[in-house]
Amino acid sequence: MFEELLKELEEIVTALESGNLTLEESIEKYKRGMELSALCKEKLLSAKEVIVQKMEE
Repeated sequence: MFEELLKELEEIVTALESGNLTLEESIEKYKRGMELSALCKEKLLSAKEVIVQKMEE
């Protein structure tokens, strides 16, 4: 799941960097990118918690 989110985020960055999007498309891609970034951060924090918990056992 994390890998899929990251791949979509990378595709959005590439599209934004291309300069071929309209302003509206760019705004929508940016919004989706921010959502994906937040989801990736949540997944990483959850993984970190599991690792820390396992190390304490």
